Amino acid sequence: MNHVVIIGFMGSGKTRVGKQLSKDLGLQFVDLDKLITKKMNLSAREIFEKFGEAYYRALETVALKQLIQDSERKVISLGAGVPLQEQNEKYLKELGTVVYLKGSLTTLKKRLADSKKDPMLDGEDRDDKIKKLLKQRDPVYQKFADIQVVTGEVPFEELIKEIEEKLSTYEKNS
Repeated sequence: MNHVVIIGFMGSGKTRVGKQLSKDLGLQFVDLDKLITKKMNLSAREIFEKFGEAYYRALETVALKQLIQDSERKVISLGAGVPLQEQNEKYLKELGTVVYLKGSLTTLKKRLADSKKDPMLDGEDRDDKIKKLLKQRDPVYQKFADIQVVTGEVPFEELIKEIEEKLSTYEKNS
C-alpha cells in the first residue's frame, strides 16, 4: 500500500504536517506514537520508564507491520526513532512514500526547549543532546526519504503546499 509516511526528528512537525496533509488529501491520519500509547494506555514516557526503550521500539515494529497490512491509504506519522531500528528498514520501504521533515538545529532547539514529553532528551544538557541525536539521525532519515523538505523556515501553509507538490510529482514518476 502506498501510504504517505512522515519521518523526522522530535519537534520537526510530523503530527501537525500529517494531520494537515491527511485533511488536504482526504486520507485518514495515523500517529504511530499515539496508536501505541492508546493501546498501552500509557504515555510514551511511562512506557519507557516501566518497560524500557527496547520494549517501546518493539511496539513500534509491531504497529508498522500492522499498518502495512492495511489496504486503505493513509498519512502516517512515525516516531522519531522508528527509522533508526534496523528491523524496520524493510517495513518503511513497504509502507509507501517517505517524506522527511528536516528541521534545522536552531528550529528544533526552539521547539523542544520546554518539552517534557520525550524521554530521549532526559539527562545531559538538552541542547547538546539534540545536537548529538540530530547528527546521528539525519543521515538515516535522508537514506529513507523519497521527499525531503525543510521545516521552520517558511510559513506552515507554504510547507504543506511544497510537500503536496513534491508528493504529486514523486507519485507520478514512480
